[in-house]
Amino acid sequence: MYQAKERAAKLLAVGESIQSVAKTVKKDEQTVKLWLLDEDFCRILRENAAGAAIRIIVGYLTGEHYDKDKAMVALALLRMNKDKPAVPARRELRDTEDETDVDGFSEDQLKRLEGDD
Repeated sequence: MYQAKERAAKLLAVGESIQSVAKTVKKDEQTVKLWLLDEDFCRILRENAAGAAIRIIVGYLTGEHYDKDKAMVALALLRMNKDKPAVPARRELRDTEDETDVDGFSEDQLKRLEGDD
C-alpha cells in the first residue's frame, strides 16, 4: 500500500473526517471513500482504531479525561472487533499479552465505565 493511502487509513482511524483526510493526502473525497472498500485499507484502519480506542479507555480510567460517552463507544468498538486482529502482527511477535483484552480490566474499572461508581 502506498504512503498516502496508509496515512489516510490512520487519520480516519483516529477520528478525522473524510473531507479532512482527503485534503491532507491531496486526494478527492470520493477516492478516500472508495478506499474504504479495500481490504488492506480497512485492516490498517481497524488496527489503528483499536489503538486509539485503548488510549481513550485508559485515559478515562486513569482520570486523564472524563468523557464517559467517548470511552463507552471505544469499549463497544473493541468488543465488536474482539475476534479480529486489533494490533499489527509485528507487535504480536514482540509482546504475547493481548493488549485489547477488555475483559482484563478490573471490576472497579468496568463499573466506572458503566457509571456504577
